[in-house]
Amino acid sequence: MNRREYLRNWWDLSRGANVLWGCSTIVLGSVLIGVNYEENLIPLALHAFCIGAFIAGWFAINDLLDIDIDRVNHPQRPLPSESISLKAAKKYGHRMIILSGVSLLAIVLNEPNISDLAWLDSVAVWLVALLIMIAYEIDGPYNPALKKRIMWGNLAIASTIAITILFGAAAIDHFNDPLLWLVAASAMSLTTAREIIMDTNDQEGDYNRNTLPKVLGNEKARKTVWILSVASALLITLPFTLGYLPQNLVVFVLPAVLSSIAVKPFLKQGNDNEAGHILRVAMIFGLLGLALCGMIINY
Repeated sequence: MNRREYLRNWWDLSRGANVLWGCSTIVLGSVLIGVNYEENLIPLALHAFCIGAFIAGWFAINDLLDIDIDRVNHPQRPLPSESISLKAAKKYGHRMIILSGVSLLAIVLNEPNISDLAWLDSVAVWLVALLIMIAYEIDGPYNPALKKRIMWGNLAIASTIAITILFGAAAIDHFNDPLLWLVAASAMSLTTAREIIMDTNDQEGDYNRNTLPKVLGNEKARKTVWILSVASALLITLPFTLGYLPQNLVVFVLPAVLSSIAVKPFLKQGNDNEAGHILRVAMIFGLLGLALCGMIINY
Protein backbone atom coordinates (compact mmCIF):
# COMPACT_ATOMS: atom_id res chain seq x y z
CA MET A 1 0.00 0.00 0.00
CA ASN A 2 1.47 3.35 -1.06
CA ARG A 3 1.29 6.50 1.04
CA ARG A 4 -1.60 7.95 -0.96
CA GLU A 5 -3.76 4.86 -0.44
CA TYR A 6 -2.81 4.81 3.25
CA LEU A 7 -3.94 8.41 3.77
CA ARG A 8 -7.06 7.80 1.70
CA ASN A 9 -8.10 4.91 3.93
CA TRP A 10 -7.80 7.01 7.09
CA TRP A 11 -9.62 9.87 5.36
CA ASP A 12 -12.46 7.48 4.50
CA LEU A 13 -12.58 6.02 8.01
CA SER A 14 -12.80 9.54 9.48
CA ARG A 15 -15.30 10.63 6.80
CA GLY A 16 -13.01 13.52 5.95
CA ALA A 17 -15.73 15.33 4.00
CA ASN A 18 -17.99 15.26 7.06
CA VAL A 19 -15.14 16.55 9.24
CA LEU A 20 -14.62 19.47 6.85
CA TRP A 21 -18.38 20.07 6.80
CA GLY A 22 -18.49 20.19 10.59
CA CYS A 23 -15.58 22.63 10.74
CA SER A 24 -17.16 24.82 8.06
CA THR A 25 -20.39 25.12 10.05
CA ILE A 26 -18.34 26.50 12.94
CA VAL A 27 -17.14 29.25 10.61
CA LEU A 28 -20.65 29.81 9.18
CA GLY A 29 -21.99 31.24 12.43
CA SER A 30 -19.13 33.71 12.71
CA VAL A 31 -19.63 34.85 9.11
CA LEU A 32 -23.39 35.33 9.56
CA ILE A 33 -23.00 37.26 12.80
CA GLY A 34 -19.96 39.22 11.62
CA VAL A 35 -17.58 38.69 14.53
CA ASN A 36 -14.15 40.23 14.95
CA TYR A 37 -11.75 37.49 13.82
CA GLU A 38 -8.79 39.00 15.66
CA GLU A 39 -10.62 38.48 18.95
CA ASN A 40 -12.29 35.17 18.10
CA LEU A 41 -9.70 33.32 15.99
CA ILE A 42 -8.42 31.08 18.80
CA PRO A 43 -11.91 30.17 20.14
CA LEU A 44 -13.09 29.38 16.60
CA ALA A 45 -10.01 27.26 15.88
CA LEU A 46 -10.42 25.35 19.14
CA HIS A 47 -14.12 24.73 18.49
CA ALA A 48 -13.41 23.62 14.90
CA PHE A 49 -10.70 21.17 16.03
CA CYS A 50 -12.91 19.92 18.86
CA ILE A 51 -15.86 19.14 16.60
CA GLY A 52 -13.64 17.76 13.81
CA ALA A 53 -11.94 15.31 16.17
CA PHE A 54 -15.31 14.29 17.62
CA ILE A 55 -16.78 13.57 14.18
CA ALA A 56 -13.72 11.56 13.09
CA GLY A 57 -13.75 9.55 16.31
CA TRP A 58 -17.48 8.83 16.13
CA PHE A 59 -17.30 7.57 12.56
CA ALA A 60 -14.38 5.28 13.41
CA ILE A 61 -16.29 3.83 16.38
CA ASN A 62 -19.45 3.53 14.27
CA ASP A 63 -17.62 1.58 11.56
CA LEU A 64 -16.18 -0.76 14.18
CA LEU A 65 -19.62 -1.54 15.57
CA ASP A 66 -21.22 -1.80 12.12
CA ILE A 67 -18.56 -3.87 10.39
CA ASP A 68 -20.91 -6.81 9.70
CA ILE A 69 -23.48 -4.49 8.14
CA ASP A 70 -20.81 -2.68 6.11
CA ARG A 71 -19.57 -6.00 4.70
CA VAL A 72 -22.93 -6.10 2.88
CA ASN A 73 -23.78 -2.42 2.30
CA HIS A 74 -20.31 -0.85 2.00
CA PRO A 75 -17.65 -3.53 1.42
CA GLN A 76 -15.26 -0.93 -0.01
CA ARG A 77 -14.87 0.88 3.31
CA PRO A 78 -11.50 0.55 5.10
CA LEU A 79 -12.58 -1.91 7.81
CA PRO A 80 -14.60 -4.48 5.80
CA SER A 81 -11.97 -4.33 3.03
CA GLU A 82 -9.28 -4.87 5.74
CA SER A 83 -7.33 -1.81 4.60
CA ILE A 84 -7.21 -0.74 8.26
CA SER A 85 -7.08 -3.22 11.14
CA LEU A 86 -9.82 -3.27 13.76
CA LYS A 87 -7.25 -2.68 16.51
CA ALA A 88 -5.86 0.43 14.78
CA ALA A 89 -9.35 1.79 14.12
CA LYS A 90 -10.35 1.26 17.76
CA LYS A 91 -7.29 3.14 19.03
CA TYR A 92 -7.90 5.93 16.53
CA GLY A 93 -11.58 6.32 17.43
CA HIS A 94 -10.94 6.46 21.16
CA ARG A 95 -7.99 8.83 20.81
CA MET A 96 -9.95 11.25 18.64
CA ILE A 97 -12.79 11.42 21.16
CA ILE A 98 -10.22 12.02 23.92
CA LEU A 99 -8.57 14.74 21.80
CA SER A 100 -11.97 16.35 21.37
CA GLY A 101 -12.44 16.32 25.13
CA VAL A 102 -9.00 17.85 25.66
CA SER A 103 -9.89 20.55 23.13
CA LEU A 104 -13.06 21.26 25.10
CA LEU A 105 -10.94 21.74 28.22
CA ALA A 106 -8.74 24.14 26.23
CA ILE A 107 -11.87 26.07 25.22
CA VAL A 108 -12.79 26.50 28.88
CA LEU A 109 -9.28 27.53 29.92
CA ASN A 110 -9.03 29.97 27.00
CA GLU A 111 -11.92 32.04 28.37
CA PRO A 112 -10.61 35.36 29.76
CA ASN A 113 -13.00 35.16 32.72
CA ILE A 114 -13.85 31.56 33.54
CA SER A 115 -16.08 32.68 36.40
CA ASP A 116 -18.44 34.35 33.88
CA LEU A 117 -19.43 30.85 32.65
CA ALA A 118 -19.39 31.96 28.99
CA TRP A 119 -17.90 28.53 28.23
CA LEU A 120 -20.92 26.71 29.64
CA ASP A 121 -22.80 26.64 26.31
CA SER A 122 -19.87 24.94 24.57
CA VAL A 123 -19.58 22.30 27.30
CA ALA A 124 -23.34 21.68 27.28
CA VAL A 125 -23.45 21.23 23.49
CA TRP A 126 -20.44 18.87 23.57
CA LEU A 127 -21.98 16.76 26.33
CA VAL A 128 -25.27 16.54 24.44
CA ALA A 129 -23.34 15.35 21.36
CA LEU A 130 -21.56 12.72 23.48
CA LEU A 131 -24.85 11.50 24.96
CA ILE A 132 -26.37 11.26 21.48
CA MET A 133 -23.38 9.23 20.29
CA ILE A 134 -23.68 6.83 23.23
CA ALA A 135 -27.46 6.51 22.83
CA TYR A 136 -27.05 5.94 19.08
CA GLU A 137 -24.27 3.35 19.20
CA ILE A 138 -24.48 1.37 22.45
CA ASP A 139 -26.66 -1.74 22.26
CA GLY A 140 -27.89 -3.99 25.04
CA PRO A 141 -30.87 -4.77 27.30
CA TYR A 142 -30.89 -1.36 29.01
CA ASN A 143 -29.45 0.80 26.24
CA PRO A 144 -31.50 2.72 23.66
CA ALA A 145 -29.45 1.79 20.54
CA LEU A 146 -31.17 4.57 18.61
CA LYS A 147 -29.69 3.45 15.29
CA LYS A 148 -31.94 0.37 15.43
CA ARG A 149 -35.12 2.32 16.11
CA ILE A 150 -37.42 3.75 13.47
CA MET A 151 -36.65 7.44 12.80
CA TRP A 152 -34.71 7.87 16.06
CA GLY A 153 -31.43 6.91 14.42
CA ASN A 154 -32.03 9.36 11.57
CA LEU A 155 -32.90 12.14 14.01
CA ALA A 156 -29.84 11.39 16.14
CA ILE A 157 -27.48 11.75 13.17
CA ALA A 158 -29.29 14.85 11.90
CA SER A 159 -29.17 16.45 15.34
CA THR A 160 -25.38 16.28 15.28
CA ILE A 161 -25.40 18.54 12.22
CA ALA A 162 -27.54 21.04 14.11
CA ILE A 163 -25.24 20.68 17.10
CA THR A 164 -22.16 21.66 15.06
CA ILE A 165 -23.90 24.90 14.07
CA LEU A 166 -24.89 25.61 17.67
CA PHE A 167 -21.38 24.71 18.82
CA GLY A 168 -20.10 27.37 16.42
CA ALA A 169 -22.63 29.79 17.86
CA ALA A 170 -21.30 29.05 21.34
CA ALA A 171 -17.77 29.79 20.09
CA ILE A 172 -18.74 33.41 19.43
CA ASP A 173 -21.09 33.81 22.41
CA HIS A 174 -24.23 33.81 20.21
CA PHE A 175 -25.74 30.51 21.36
CA ASN A 176 -29.20 32.07 21.84
CA ASP A 177 -29.26 33.84 18.47
CA PRO A 178 -32.54 32.82 16.71
CA LEU A 179 -30.89 33.18 13.29
CA LEU A 180 -28.46 30.35 14.00
CA TRP A 181 -31.20 28.19 15.54
CA LEU A 182 -33.27 28.54 12.34
CA VAL A 183 -30.24 27.58 10.25
CA ALA A 184 -29.65 24.58 12.53
CA ALA A 185 -33.31 23.51 12.21
CA SER A 186 -33.14 23.72 8.41
CA ALA A 187 -29.94 21.68 8.33
CA MET A 188 -31.40 19.07 10.68
CA SER A 189 -34.55 18.68 8.56
CA LEU A 190 -32.57 18.23 5.35
CA THR A 191 -30.11 15.82 6.96
CA THR A 192 -32.95 13.71 8.34
CA ALA A 193 -34.40 13.50 4.83
CA ARG A 194 -31.05 12.38 3.43
CA GLU A 195 -30.53 9.79 6.16
CA ILE A 196 -33.95 8.26 5.44
CA ILE A 197 -33.35 8.05 1.70
CA MET A 198 -29.98 6.42 2.35
CA ASP A 199 -31.76 3.78 4.44
CA THR A 200 -33.78 2.71 1.39
CA ASN A 201 -30.52 1.60 -0.25
CA ASP A 202 -29.15 -0.16 2.83
CA GLN A 203 -32.06 -2.47 3.64
CA GLU A 204 -30.21 -5.65 2.74
CA GLY A 205 -27.46 -5.02 5.27
CA ASP A 206 -29.73 -3.41 7.88
CA TYR A 207 -31.12 -6.79 8.87
CA ASN A 208 -31.23 -5.95 12.58
CA ARG A 209 -32.59 -2.41 12.34
CA ASN A 210 -36.13 -1.05 12.18
CA THR A 211 -35.50 1.70 9.66
CA LEU A 212 -38.37 3.74 8.24
CA PRO A 213 -38.25 2.09 4.78
CA LYS A 214 -38.29 -1.39 6.34
CA VAL A 215 -41.18 -0.66 8.70
CA LEU A 216 -43.41 1.57 6.54
CA GLY A 217 -42.16 0.69 3.06
CA ASN A 218 -40.18 2.66 0.50
CA GLU A 219 -43.09 4.77 -0.74
CA LYS A 220 -44.03 6.15 2.66
CA ALA A 221 -40.36 6.72 3.43
CA ARG A 222 -40.00 8.74 0.22
CA LYS A 223 -43.07 10.81 1.10
CA THR A 224 -41.46 11.57 4.46
CA VAL A 225 -38.27 12.62 2.68
CA TRP A 226 -40.26 14.99 0.48
CA ILE A 227 -42.05 16.57 3.46
CA LEU A 228 -38.74 17.09 5.28
CA SER A 229 -37.13 18.56 2.16
CA VAL A 230 -39.93 21.12 1.79
CA ALA A 231 -39.73 21.90 5.52
CA SER A 232 -36.00 22.53 5.17
CA ALA A 233 -36.60 24.86 2.22
CA LEU A 234 -39.14 26.85 4.24
CA LEU A 235 -36.91 27.02 7.31
CA ILE A 236 -33.93 28.37 5.38
CA THR A 237 -36.06 31.25 4.05
CA LEU A 238 -37.49 32.18 7.47
CA PRO A 239 -34.48 34.33 8.50
CA PHE A 240 -35.26 36.58 5.53
CA THR A 241 -39.01 36.62 6.22
CA LEU A 242 -38.54 37.44 9.90
CA GLY A 243 -35.99 40.17 9.27
CA TYR A 244 -32.88 38.47 10.65
CA LEU A 245 -31.35 38.78 7.18
CA PRO A 246 -32.16 41.33 4.42
CA GLN A 247 -34.98 40.06 2.20
CA ASN A 248 -33.19 40.97 -1.02
CA LEU A 249 -30.41 38.49 -0.17
CA VAL A 250 -32.79 35.51 -0.25
CA VAL A 251 -31.64 34.98 -3.83
CA PHE A 252 -28.42 33.45 -2.48
CA VAL A 253 -30.27 30.57 -0.82
CA LEU A 254 -32.62 29.94 -3.77
CA PRO A 255 -30.28 27.26 -5.22
CA ALA A 256 -30.64 25.36 -1.94
CA VAL A 257 -34.42 25.80 -1.97
CA LEU A 258 -34.73 24.70 -5.59
CA SER A 259 -32.45 21.71 -5.02
CA SER A 260 -34.57 20.59 -2.07
CA ILE A 261 -37.73 20.82 -4.17
CA ALA A 262 -36.09 19.26 -7.24
CA VAL A 263 -35.70 15.98 -5.39
CA LYS A 264 -39.40 15.11 -5.89
CA PRO A 265 -39.25 13.60 -9.43
CA PHE A 266 -36.36 11.37 -8.40
CA LEU A 267 -38.34 10.18 -5.39
CA LYS A 268 -41.36 9.42 -7.58
CA GLN A 269 -39.14 7.38 -9.91
CA GLY A 270 -37.59 5.51 -6.99
CA ASN A 271 -34.15 6.84 -7.90
CA ASP A 272 -32.95 7.02 -4.32
CA ASN A 273 -29.24 7.38 -5.07
CA GLU A 274 -29.79 10.50 -7.15
CA ALA A 275 -32.21 11.88 -4.58
CA GLY A 276 -29.53 11.49 -1.90
CA HIS A 277 -26.97 13.29 -4.08
CA ILE A 278 -29.37 16.17 -4.73
CA LEU A 279 -30.09 16.59 -1.03
CA ARG A 280 -26.36 16.74 -0.34
CA VAL A 281 -26.00 19.40 -3.04
CA ALA A 282 -28.84 21.34 -1.40
CA MET A 283 -26.91 21.28 1.88
CA ILE A 284 -23.79 22.65 0.19
CA PHE A 285 -25.77 25.35 -1.61
CA GLY A 286 -27.40 26.34 1.67
CA LEU A 287 -24.06 26.65 3.44
CA LEU A 288 -22.50 28.69 0.63
CA GLY A 289 -25.59 30.88 0.21
CA LEU A 290 -25.77 31.78 3.89
CA ALA A 291 -22.02 32.40 4.01
CA LEU A 292 -22.34 34.81 1.07
CA CYS A 293 -25.18 36.62 2.85
CA GLY A 294 -23.00 37.03 5.91
CA MET A 295 -20.04 38.33 3.92
CA ILE A 296 -22.18 40.87 2.06
CA ILE A 297 -23.77 42.16 5.27
CA ASN A 298 -20.73 42.22 7.51
CA TYR A 299 -17.67 42.56 5.33
